[in-house]
Amino acid sequence: MATFIFIILAATYLEAYAWPQELSPYRNTIFGDETIEGGPFENIDDFNHINRLSRSVGTVSPYRLPKTTKPEHYNIFWTVEIPRNVFSGEVEIQLFATQPDVNEIVIHAYDLNITSLELRRESTILPATFVLEPEYQFLRVRLTDGSLSYSGTNAEKIIYTLAIAFDAPLRTDMTGLYQNWFKNNATTDNESWMASSQFGLTFARFAFPCYDEPSFKATFSITIRRPNEFSSWTGMRLRETRNSNIVGYQDDEFHITPIQSTYVLAVIVAEYRNREVLDVYGNLLFEVIARPGAIDNGQGEYAFNVGQNLLAEMSKYTNIDFYSVHPYVKMTHAAIPDFSFGAMENWGLLTYRETYLMYDEEHTNSNFKQVIAYILTHEISHMWFGNLVTCEWWDNVWLNEVEPDMGLKIRFIDEQIHSSLLSDSANNPHPLTNPDVASPSDIMGMFSSISYNKGASIIRQTEHLLGHNVHRDGIRRYLNERFLNTASPIHLFQALQNEAEATGAIAQYGPEFSVIDYYKTWTEQAGHPVLHVQVNHQTGEIKIYQRRFNINSGYSTATANWIVPISFATASNPDFEDTKPSHIIKDAVTTINRNSAGDEWVIFNKQQTGFYRVHYDEYTWNLIIRALRGPDRTQIHEFNRGQIVNDVFQFARSGLMTYSRAFNILSFLENETEYTPWVAAITGFNWIRTRLGGTPFLARLDSLIMKWATTLMNQLTYEPIKDEPFMQSYLRYQLAPFMCNLNQAECRQAARQQFQDLRVNGIEVPVDSRNWVYCNALRQGTEEDFDFLWDRFLNHNVYSEKIVLLQTLGCTPHETSLNKFLDAIVEDNFFIRPQDYTTAFSPAVSGNEGNTQIVFRYIQRNLEAVGRAFGDHFTTVNYATPLSYITPRLRNLQEIQEFQTWATNNKEVLGSNYNSIYNSAESTRQSLQWAADVQSDMESYLNYGDEAYQTTTPSSAATIASSIATPPPLVEPVTPELPLPDSANTAFLSVLILSLAAAANFVL
Repeated sequence: MATFIFIILAATYLEAYAWPQELSPYRNTIFGDETIEGGPFENIDDFNHINRLSRSVGTVSPYRLPKTTKPEHYNIFWTVEIPRNVFSGEVEIQLFATQPDVNEIVIHAYDLNITSLELRRESTILPATFVLEPEYQFLRVRLTDGSLSYSGTNAEKIIYTLAIAFDAPLRTDMTGLYQNWFKNNATTDNESWMASSQFGLTFARFAFPCYDEPSFKATFSITIRRPNEFSSWTGMRLRETRNSNIVGYQDDEFHITPIQSTYVLAVIVAEYRNREVLDVYGNLLFEVIARPGAIDNGQGEYAFNVGQNLLAEMSKYTNIDFYSVHPYVKMTHAAIPDFSFGAMENWGLLTYRETYLMYDEEHTNSNFKQVIAYILTHEISHMWFGNLVTCEWWDNVWLNEVEPDMGLKIRFIDEQIHSSLLSDSANNPHPLTNPDVASPSDIMGMFSSISYNKGASIIRQTEHLLGHNVHRDGIRRYLNERFLNTASPIHLFQALQNEAEATGAIAQYGPEFSVIDYYKTWTEQAGHPVLHVQVNHQTGEIKIYQRRFNINSGYSTATANWIVPISFATASNPDFEDTKPSHIIKDAVTTINRNSAGDEWVIFNKQQTGFYRVHYDEYTWNLIIRALRGPDRTQIHEFNRGQIVNDVFQFARSGLMTYSRAFNILSFLENETEYTPWVAAITGFNWIRTRLGGTPFLARLDSLIMKWATTLMNQLTYEPIKDEPFMQSYLRYQLAPFMCNLNQAECRQAARQQFQDLRVNGIEVPVDSRNWVYCNALRQGTEEDFDFLWDRFLNHNVYSEKIVLLQTLGCTPHETSLNKFLDAIVEDNFFIRPQDYTTAFSPAVSGNEGNTQIVFRYIQRNLEAVGRAFGDHFTTVNYATPLSYITPRLRNLQEIQEFQTWATNNKEVLGSNYNSIYNSAESTRQSLQWAADVQSDMESYLNYGDEAYQTTTPSSAATIASSIATPPPLVEPVTPELPLPDSANTAFLSVLILSLAAAANFVL
């Protein structure tokens, strides 16, 4: 490998910052607080068992159905009995053999009591036996003699009918067909029971025997028998209602569905009301349904209006009208009281947690309003990408949808790009395309920040590469080519390639550039690159090195290259609006020229449209620092200032940069007032503050942060400003609780005053301030203050307000009040729903410094009850989740030792959870050591402050105030070979997501 010295400004002066010749010794910066539910590294070890580089070609997973038979049509009859909360049913599956000599039919069925089974061809019954295989959730039907007839590939299919009767209780774990309850009036009404379904991802098999994989598409005819006073819904319009032969019941028969997968079927039986739109013939087109207490209060109006507009926009964007796809399709948006997912894109019957669909202007904050719009668009888009065109298998599932007037173009940077860059930087993240996904738990693990947010970010990167119109037309091409079919990634990639070639969108990158090859580098391998940019300011030559980034050690031990679209702006040409990449790089080392000479900053990745980090040589960083601290700071785009903040925090965390250097760069925040940089800073500072919790050093850091935030907080104030823009209000929503956590006196006083106005004078707290006012009032308040808010929670009719209360009630420091709250979480009741247990439990642990030990004592006294409360359909008793909130907040070695001793003494009770619980405390020990190791580095900045960086004119040698070590020789990395692509039958990227996020960007 060649080595060389990069010369900047003068032949006699060295200014370089090279890749290290060897990787740093192993270190870890991922600690327990980031692996809990909702954390950036949740389920971090789920895919460690998969060796993606040496898997056996052609290996068939035992969890996959054989493709020797396929379904053509289902007739399903369900009887739902409420309030007995049981169901029974009959299914007739019309199927055919796909090859000769098939003597076994394998489908899915789980937790169902099979009462009868019959296989017939027309009217002839064929002798057959069946056996359930619970390990794989299979139902195997074997012919006792002979095999299924096969007509050949071109002949008419020979149809068999498999008729199965079954029954089961309505489930209680929010999967399959399950029971729900609601109250219309929290203070006087009794609970009303209902039934609803969640069949995605692999839960249709819990409700009826079926081919429960996405590629086994068929049509469905559904009839539901339900009590007279109830109504029922599925994805299609109601065909007719007739009296049942059972007294007190009626049968609802629905129109046949289009060809679809089992996971997007849905069923609801409830005493609901609706807000609807009919066509000129009286046929249902669009509706929002929910419990009467929400619909009658007007909480469905926002989703009703926004949903119709979004549906029209997606029809326009895809050039396929939603209602033209099938004669009986309609769109129902349903608010479900108990719902484990955020929402589900069932074809024609979209289901949501009530919080994510119902909106009340007086009691739903702007964040929830935005979330409702976001999720509506997300689910509506799936009608095309996922339902109309379906992924072959669960290799990847992600999606991004946005609404333009709610700042989501701005929020995308922090909430999707930065979050997924972090999740994607672990030692073994999963790639977007993961052909080794097999078991139900593997499938569940694919629904991650990487799948959703990285996938959306790659789509955004591609749209800027091709241009909006070209990208849109490529998506339209893809939809038309795969209409009502399944798809593999290559179908999407090829459609975009064809469109790009037809329009000349990629001609400037040369004949060797291929959209297909580009996409494969971003979807078939894990991680992402950090570009190291070294600028010769005398000549304008720029050398760019790419290497896979790792949050623990800076660079990953795994070698990988990406085909990277790059763009950059300079001080002399600060054009951040033209985001079409100027260059494409694919090698480990690439040289380009910026076409200017002399000292000037250069910023790569305009508006952070690319999914990568950027590190610069020391001198170029100095030029950037000077620009950020100066009056022309805003020449650098807000998104790129946010990118710099996020990159610098992660470079310091991973060891690529000292914290002293990082804080020198970040010091521009003292004059920064925009959303993106400050939200990135809050995230970065919160991570450091968690490490330093319980140490005297934390107060010094907090003082620095408050100093830097003063300008912005003075501009925002702690009160809403009339007619202020949404993003200004939303920045206060983010920054105010952060300032209160820093114990900023003005914030604490504002919280106490606004709470007193509510309690004493009945003046409601501004809706966007309740998240921090409630919490900080309780921190300074009495047990009576807790009781006041607890009563508000019990009696409130708006579920989004109830969620805010659950997130803040745990801020009370009083043990009696906290125990009362914990009892309501753990005990079976009609107060707090299982889906909200972690929402309530996490802030109860972290609401005050002393709360951790209070909650730990509660767990010790009620261990088995706590374990049962947090169980799910994978494990009925779960001790790991509640204890995972305790261990990151153990503040010293003594607390860690006491916790581990307790865990060991209860090893038998903790069972299979013991190792993860014990190791989570060990992770906190590592966190404490990390804090001790970096403290002197941070202290250097806190003691001496900013360094003054002087730069030179183009004709003279650079002189920089900070000391610069002689750089090591720069070793050119070896260009690695990409893993061989998988066959089209085994390596799928969930195109439903890739293209969805693409289409979603129509509002950007």
